[in-house]
Amino acid sequence: MGPDGRPEAEAVTVLGWLASIAGRHRRQILLVAVTGLLVQGASQAGGQRDSGPLAPVGVTTTVQQPTRGAVGPPSTWHRPPAARTTTRPPASWVARISTSPTAMVDAAGRRWSPDAGYLGGRPAVTDAQIEGTGSPAIYRHERSGMSAYRIPVPAPGTYAVDLYLAETTFSQPRQRVFDVSAEGRVEASEVDIAAAVGSNHAHHVIFTVAVTDGRLDLGFTAKVGEAKVSGIEVAFVHSSTAAGRLVWSDEFNGPAKSPVDRRRWRHEIGGAWGDGELQSYTSRVANSYQDGRGHLVIATRAERFTGADSITRNYTSARISTMGRFSFRYGTFEARLRTPAGRGLWPAFWALGTDIDRSGWPRCGEIDVMENIGQEPRNASGTIHGPKSGGGAQEDYKPGFSVVHSEPLSQGFHTYGARWLPGSIEFFFDGRRYGAITPADLPTRSRWVFDHPFYLVLNVAIGGRWAGNPDATTTFPQAMHVDHVRVYQ
Repeated sequence: MGPDGRPEAEAVTVLGWLASIAGRHRRQILLVAVTGLLVQGASQAGGQRDSGPLAPVGVTTTVQQPTRGAVGPPSTWHRPPAARTTTRPPASWVARISTSPTAMVDAAGRRWSPDAGYLGGRPAVTDAQIEGTGSPAIYRHERSGMSAYRIPVPAPGTYAVDLYLAETTFSQPRQRVFDVSAEGRVEASEVDIAAAVGSNHAHHVIFTVAVTDGRLDLGFTAKVGEAKVSGIEVAFVHSSTAAGRLVWSDEFNGPAKSPVDRRRWRHEIGGAWGDGELQSYTSRVANSYQDGRGHLVIATRAERFTGADSITRNYTSARISTMGRFSFRYGTFEARLRTPAGRGLWPAFWALGTDIDRSGWPRCGEIDVMENIGQEPRNASGTIHGPKSGGGAQEDYKPGFSVVHSEPLSQGFHTYGARWLPGSIEFFFDGRRYGAITPADLPTRSRWVFDHPFYLVLNVAIGGRWAGNPDATTTFPQAMHVDHVRVYQ
């Protein structure tokens, strides 16, 4: 949530992200990893803004903005064998290879080396207008028909691989289908770019792999047509291949009508926060409590209430955060919840940079894992927010994606998650990925500000410029029920 109540979401050293990448999620631990690594990036916030070949049953996905990150299904992750050594590579190492014959610089200012390490195939260049990225030049170069890439790495360990792809020749599914393997194991099967995102649109295939020697071996096996790639990005993840772990959670198993666990959460009380919202956030049990059945309830009420800002408003709700209690850098975080129903209601699960008091918003960065507004009952969105270069304090970019369910989200519990790694943020709905954003997907000269600790936020806002105000069809009280919140690293 942005500080003005609207749904709006620095340079880091190589050492920072090399030492920190460890985002995992349940059985899909280490499923995907970094895209756009070695990135250059972004008081009080008050606004707010879920992988496989198929979307969840009853779900379609839509890209919200033309420069948003490309969508693509991840592979099924298999735990790799243990590395033979725990030697950490030099902090300066990264491989970023373009299929261009000359070096390139992307929109984030990162240098891509000329094409190298390939076995077979042929290069090509196209003048196609590539959508879904701030760095279209990367995708206008491609190598087709190659059988492999051999990429030196400085030491055994787990590495993140991001393949940059775009279909510039075919427009229909099943005209180009191929598998991608790493170290002899298939990591992405049935890659079909046109089926995933259509033609002339940026697409990412992301996975992690254990390398036990000094070379990463990538294999490409064509099933229909020829395999192709536009860019390959590789980064060291960790010297250990151990599985990630649950590092923080709240299962909300307290007694009925008990307040939230104050060791985990704090209330953020106050007024409208800047988007023309109508609620007063309170710390009362009437607005946030555990129901004795394993849920947190954030309840909205139509009532006259004078808030902490001495302003009387007609609605109350609650906003809780882990600020000062828990923060984390990188990982997979999720909430299983059921949204409220009614026009003018705006539930959200999101994260803010811990430097918000010092840097302000949007420079602190914002990751909106789930936002829903009442007049779009089947839609949820995942968005990031950060500063536009040269923009004012409140100017932000907001690339993101929407997922559309077959039924109103208020009719059942759904799991909303994000996998956050250096240079990569992916959004999940009920375990399936529906969007991925990298620094290369940002508007030109925008800063990626997602390489420092963040804290979690849960709230339900009422009214405002984006959500719209309640009307005669909206009934109160309404509530968001949260089954759990979990963070894995």
